[in-house]
Amino acid sequence: MAGRTPGTGGAPRRQRTDPQPASRQGPLRPASRAAKGPAAGAGRASSPASPKAGRPSARASHAAATRKGGASPARGQASPSYNAPLLWTKGAPGKPPAGGPVRRALGFTGRALLSVLALAGRGASWAARSLGSLVRRSRVALAVTVLAAALVAGGAVDFGLNWGKAYAGVSIGEVDVSGKDAEEMRALVEQAYAARLAAGSATVFASDDAAARVADAAAQAEDEALAEQRSVEEARAAKQLWTADATALGAVLPAEQLVEEALAVGREEGGLGARLAALFGGWTVEVRADYDAGALEELAADIDATIGSPRVDFGLAVDAGQARVTEGHDGSMVDRAAFARELDRAYLTSPDGRGSFVARAEYAPLRIDRNEAQAACDAVNAAIADGARFTWAGTSWEATAADLGEWVVATPVEHDGGWVLAPSLDEAKAKPAILAHVQQTRTGDPVHVTFERADDEVRVRTDGAGEVPLAAETARALDAALFGAGDGAGGDGGSASAHRPGPGQPVEVAVGSGTAPETSTFDEAVSLGLVAEISSYTTEFTSGAGTENRNHNIRLVSDLLNNSVAPAGGTWSFNGTSGECNAERGFLGAGAIIDGEYDDAVGGGICQVATTVFNAVYDAGYPVPTRHNHSLYIASYPAGRDAAVSWDELDLVWKNDGASDVLMRTSYTDTSVTVTLYGVDPGYHVSTDVGEWTEGEKHKTKTERDDSMAPGTSYVKTAGTDGRKITVIRTVTSSDGSILHEDPFYSTYDPITEVVVAGPETQEKTDGAAAGDDAAKKQNEER
Repeated sequence: MAGRTPGTGGAPRRQRTDPQPASRQGPLRPASRAAKGPAAGAGRASSPASPKAGRPSARASHAAATRKGGASPARGQASPSYNAPLLWTKGAPGKPPAGGPVRRALGFTGRALLSVLALAGRGASWAARSLGSLVRRSRVALAVTVLAAALVAGGAVDFGLNWGKAYAGVSIGEVDVSGKDAEEMRALVEQAYAARLAAGSATVFASDDAAARVADAAAQAEDEALAEQRSVEEARAAKQLWTADATALGAVLPAEQLVEEALAVGREEGGLGARLAALFGGWTVEVRADYDAGALEELAADIDATIGSPRVDFGLAVDAGQARVTEGHDGSMVDRAAFARELDRAYLTSPDGRGSFVARAEYAPLRIDRNEAQAACDAVNAAIADGARFTWAGTSWEATAADLGEWVVATPVEHDGGWVLAPSLDEAKAKPAILAHVQQTRTGDPVHVTFERADDEVRVRTDGAGEVPLAAETARALDAALFGAGDGAGGDGGSASAHRPGPGQPVEVAVGSGTAPETSTFDEAVSLGLVAEISSYTTEFTSGAGTENRNHNIRLVSDLLNNSVAPAGGTWSFNGTSGECNAERGFLGAGAIIDGEYDDAVGGGICQVATTVFNAVYDAGYPVPTRHNHSLYIASYPAGRDAAVSWDELDLVWKNDGASDVLMRTSYTDTSVTVTLYGVDPGYHVSTDVGEWTEGEKHKTKTERDDSMAPGTSYVKTAGTDGRKITVIRTVTSSDGSILHEDPFYSTYDPITEVVVAGPETQEKTDGAAAGDDAAKKQNEER
């Protein structure tokens, strides 16, 4: 059977050449070796030239044994083989290693990269040879090459020397930062501008004439004297200037951003062109301040009201459940960006941080037109038409379209480069209404709340009984269902939800519920709905020259009243809470009514805060056993609803007749003060009947001489006002409509004597008066 392979059916053996490279075959072996045993696989044979011929593989031996014996031998038994050697020199062929395709892909990628590099190398070599040939043939080419090499070398040196530093010629404002790194630049900028900004004060004039009026001493004296006496509306119409303090506008120096902008010059900013421009002509990064957006807008809006006509966008209002378009018009307003730049120049360009400029009003087109407002109205009407049905703790109530409409607001927002009027649910309006409905439907006792004040922190404590409605979560869920993408959930982990079962059906709202915690922070209590805003009231006042002391007193007494508590069943006193407002406690002299005339008194202005407190309490419906009106009627307040206080004589006292404490919080701006009452809303409803004015005593006029003034000049120190009377009746009812109490508030305002301050009379007037006296005397003699 020589020349045949076992298991092949006697097929003749086929010769093949060993495919292994010679380097992997090892040293040659003697040719007298026996022929290699049968190969694994039909029709395959070892090459007679192979040094390993005659050595069968393990797989071939095993296959032969299997075919011969019909089964694989058991473990530990010898396997039949053909001349099996004692030492195997090559193992049986195995399966391809795991990851073979990956290795092949990596190999292919590597070979491709090597090919690319090889081509790049050959290209570079060809370019070098070509350049060398060109240089040898042309001196111009040689010069260009040398110049290019010099530029590259110079650029590399320049890059290394200026890494992380500002290029030569760059400055931030008036600070030269050439060659300085970021830390050095930051220190220089702060050194030059931080103190200026901290002391920054800008005078903003309403017009060029107003700027010239500053030089008129009599006009300035009158403006300052009447500043505290005018109503907000009168003062706004007559206002000629504003004083804008940098600290009040929340101004900060963005040193880090300025440094980044300086480093960008010649790099990201302008590239090589900017680099050369800075080197030969200088490059200045304009120094600026960042301002609190709300404070800046408030100041600009106040200026708009005097020198311009504020823009009013078309909007929407919801009446009886139906949204309608409200009218709008273009305006003339201060450009906010340009206004901020003017403030920058005033604060940062002078060593003392003080400057002035004239405000300019520019055309301000509408952002929302009628069509856009109508589209928003259509969306609101479709959303609220079917109302909503609220459920909580086994109870339910219906909210009509009119109810939902009272909670809807619409705000202009930027969208895709334009503006749209976006309707939404006002959480501040929806939360109290939801809580009030819960209080009406719940059968158990409400959670009782007390407030504890520790320094500036307020803690809210409850009796820990029962469940509380999660009004904030519920309002957010309803907002999402009405104006969002679909069904709404109140928040992370909340139980509130809202969805519309189908067209023409009311939104189903599940009011979220949680266990009342025994102790929480004020913000946590508001978020949970343990406490809510009961009422809030804001009064406005003037600012500018002549009002500084009064406005300081308003802020100081507001801080003293902030976070004060009216205990359940107890009373709250203005004088008892604030204490005496005297000089020892930091109060200053400001305008007050004394004996029918305006004069300075320490603590002047605190009655503004007392009036604000009175109106917040008035709207909440709490009883007011003690209240006094001012001697002078001030048109900025509602008729007959002012309150005067004076230490140890005139006080404002109100009573908390509810079952939980009431917390009073105060806040203020440069031109307004706000008082807000928080607690468990008693659900009182307030109506007002304002009586007719009754005329009183007429005012008198007197003149005061001031020889330091220019002859013939004068100004009004106190504006005269006639006396008058009025009665206001407040009716307070419970949630079921029953009358709890009717409160008449009587106000009698005394006349205020007009005081005119005049300088010496002019010579012409004196001579004329003397001539008149002589003529009268002569006429009498003739008679």
